[in-house]
Amino acid sequence: FIGSYWVTGLKAAAAMAALMGDAPTAQKYRERAGAAAQHYETICWREDFGYYVADVTEKNCRSSYGPGCFVDQLCGIGLSSACGFGHIFQPDHEARARDAIRKYNKVTQPMDKRRPVDGQNHFFPGDSGITVCTYPHGKLKDGMTYATLVSSGFASPVVAGMLLDRNVAGALEIAGNVRKRHDGRHRSPWNEPECGLLYSRAMAHWNIYDQACGHTYDSVTAALSFDPRSNASNFKCFFILAEGWGNFSQTGPAG
Repeated sequence: FIGSYWVTGLKAAAAMAALMGDAPTAQKYRERAGAAAQHYETICWREDFGYYVADVTEKNCRSSYGPGCFVDQLCGIGLSSACGFGHIFQPDHEARARDAIRKYNKVTQPMDKRRPVDGQNHFFPGDSGITVCTYPHGKLKDGMTYATLVSSGFASPVVAGMLLDRNVAGALEIAGNVRKRHDGRHRSPWNEPECGLLYSRAMAHWNIYDQACGHTYDSVTAALSFDPRSNASNFKCFFILAEGWGNFSQTGPAG
């Protein structure tokens, strides 16, 4: 998953260099980003699995997800989409990988709480969520230490990426399960526990809102646009900019 951050960081460095008028440095980082993305695709994408895996072997796989379906395999997509860079790797592969997470990593707590499905035992009977890692195609040795954890913050980049993929149904399924768990019946809507109460990773949900609105903003060029993923013919949203905020609305034929 570090690869997704690395490529996004290189793209950001290229954009900053271009902003400063340093064309050679911008070109250098753009080329590195492209090369790194291609290497990641070559080494980590498994066409037969339909998702990205860790480049490890039996000798160095300790605590690694290895061939497992890891929730964070594309976690950099939250930052990449927020910066307006779009997909990090091949869009079709990314979309398939995120849908694999939806398919393979979903867990639901049975009515018998003596058999918790989430590693931190946060679930109530009937709760569903996305676990850190599953092994639909086997695992190397013991796999990950924290494979059974369920975190709403881990789910956010997956949902944001699905909205970028225009997989609205998949995004609503995962986000809907988070909101059902925090609808006020069993726990506060304003406190999503993870490794502690009021855990900050839930702030990643803001990126879901950005992508649902298709919101892009560039303060340097004073460019602002919206590409809503639903209700495009009768859409309204709130937005925040560098020096202000407001409401946006659009009506009429989509597109």
